[in-house]
Amino acid sequence: MSFTGPIDNPIAITTERYAAILGATPSKGARSPLLWNAAFKAAGIDAVMHPMDTRPEALGEVVAALKADPRYVGGAIAVPHKQTVGAFLDRLEPEAARIGAVNAIYRDGDALVGANTDGAGALAQIEALVGGADALKGRRATLIGLGGAGVAVAAYLAGRTASLALANRSRVSANETAEKLGAIAVDYPLSPEVLAATDLLVNATTVGHQDGPAGSPVAENLLATLPDDAVIYDVIYQPRETPLLAAAKARGLATLDGLGMNLDQAVIAFKKAMPGALGLDLIREAMRAA
Repeated sequence: MSFTGPIDNPIAITTERYAAILGATPSKGARSPLLWNAAFKAAGIDAVMHPMDTRPEALGEVVAALKADPRYVGGAIAVPHKQTVGAFLDRLEPEAARIGAVNAIYRDGDALVGANTDGAGALAQIEALVGGADALKGRRATLIGLGGAGVAVAAYLAGRTASLALANRSRVSANETAEKLGAIAVDYPLSPEVLAATDLLVNATTVGHQDGPAGSPVAENLLATLPDDAVIYDVIYQPRETPLLAAAKARGLATLDGLGMNLDQAVIAFKKAMPGALGLDLIREAMRAA
């Protein structure tokens, strides 16, 4: 049976259940179907994830068609719909509402619920880096970069660390996000005083991609005044070892890249959609092998 919503790549639904990723052109190489389909297979579930190429003006109608089809279990949201799809859902999880963006949907009875698992995926990785949730509570965190990923990570760190400072090239954005999350806004580039009071540095900027010109935080002081027990988490995972992480390792600091976040956001989203299927570890194992 063909899917009846107004997507640009007509598909046939031939399984008992199905998931979907909605975006501009997920049919041209989105990774989510590969990960979700591996988990469906491992769980023995007759389901697949379909990419659905969805124009912004058709998004509401597509979501309505998915909601009306009980075979639809949920799935992923890609650009450019993360900040707009929430208006068509029945409710949002608190973190997704705070972030203002949705990257995952799951069914709860007749309702469709929006979640943001980008931040949840990063939180799981950061907790592993510092030694668990209890250890995270004692960390003084500073996060730089408040784009979509940065705000998502900040929202999940808020209230889970001893302190949380937020920095962005636009101080206005930093002020607004900090007020919304109950954090502290600080200037960017970060001052030596802020860095000296930071033992968890989270990077969600292009600083992770390249050293930048003389006078940039990496070139001058991003690492120099951090405490010796500080840890660095970079949401970037291509390349695996960014210049920022390489410099941190050279200083003897513990580091972690964003590849695990990319995997864990899919793991957590699948678990929300299929809560009784597999444990998180088994879902992760299946997706990691995909």
